[in-house]
Amino acid sequence: MGQASGKGWWSDYRQTLTAAHLDLAGLESASIVLHTYEPMFIPGLLQTREYAAVIHRDGYVDLSPEWQRQAVEFRMQRQELLAGERPPRLHAIIHEAALRPSLGSREVMRGQLLKLIEVSRRPEVAIQILPLDGRVGFGTGFTQFHPQVRELSTTVVSHIERDLYLEDENSMAKYRDRFAKLEVVALPPVDVAASPEARKAKDSLGLIQRLLYPLL
Repeated sequence: MGQASGKGWWSDYRQTLTAAHLDLAGLESASIVLHTYEPMFIPGLLQTREYAAVIHRDGYVDLSPEWQRQAVEFRMQRQELLAGERPPRLHAIIHEAALRPSLGSREVMRGQLLKLIEVSRRPEVAIQILPLDGRVGFGTGFTQFHPQVRELSTTVVSHIERDLYLEDENSMAKYRDRFAKLEVVALPPVDVAASPEARKAKDSLGLIQRLLYPLL
């Protein structure tokens, strides 16, 4: 992984984006399993172009229009990973709070919620929603990257200024445990194949559909 670092498609962005952007793409490309928890935003691999544009335009830091454009294009290119011949298994747990802000416009949020449903049709993608009326989730987002070689696994903890990269086994075990706990308390994964009458309890798809209704 170290020898391959910076030599993928993401190296084309070396002059325009930060090293953190390139590292993220490199970790994703080497992973066979991705576990991510997001309390406030839709995970980057699941964002629509319009949602990503709003995130970069209205973020914490003032960025030039050209930088924003490059960052959005970079994020869209990262998503091609899920459409490849051997996509990684992606398990995303998203807090309901991330589904509620009207970022940009009602159309932006509606398109984003619909994309979550559409992407969940992929057999390698699992999406769970952590409801507001359930147990409170952890306040900091994180992603665990699991490559073929277990010892090379990495946890990236989101931070407003600079993400934290953790590679030691104790940290990996701690965040594996946190993700497992979140998986238990989150709603069952989005399952578009299940008929409405077959559902006997609240699930992630039902919650997303309920949030979609006011956006019509």
